[in-house]
Amino acid sequence: MPTENFYRLSEIKQQSIINAVKMEITRAPYEEFSIYNVVQHCDISRGSFYQYFYSKDDVFIYLMSEYNNTIIDCVRNSLKTHDGDFFIALEEGFRCGVRMFCYKDNTDYRQHLFCHVKFYEKIWKDDEFSAEKHPALHETLFLINRQKLNFIHNEEDLRILIQICMATVTRECVRLLMTKTDEETICESFMCKLNLLKHAYLKANT
Repeated sequence: MPTENFYRLSEIKQQSIINAVKMEITRAPYEEFSIYNVVQHCDISRGSFYQYFYSKDDVFIYLMSEYNNTIIDCVRNSLKTHDGDFFIALEEGFRCGVRMFCYKDNTDYRQHLFCHVKFYEKIWKDDEFSAEKHPALHETLFLINRQKLNFIHNEEDLRILIQICMATVTRECVRLLMTKTDEETICESFMCKLNLLKHAYLKANT
């Protein structure tokens, strides 16, 4: 994520740096991302760049968060609208994410931003997008109506269910990004898996 120095810049300068970063991500995958190219495009020194971002990992995480925050907002609104129904919120959040993966930014940018090993290390090893690191996500989890769910007796049970769901979500999103699979096909595939989970976890008559 950006340092405090980045946020002290004018909005115009911030956007100039971000535009240069996005141009470089579009040009090259993670392994070939060049900070030299970025600083050349936005006319800052390499030393200045490291005052705004500690590494290219921080740059990628920040831009991933643009997608992540939009999805969290969608999930939060769905939970509020549907009495904390976890599965409705999960479906609506997934569809929101799929629309962005299909139409937000260009194809090369989306693939280079998300489809690299480092990204999955952040998810599964470093837990970069965990509720503990993101207050908005932590607050969203409290909106889940646990009374609608089977087998959820404590926070650990809920965490396991979310892990199962996120593994499914991640697999489908990667397939969307890496293949020519269309939005409708991906959503149908996800719903087949989601319906199996609902059969197990969603209480009858809720």
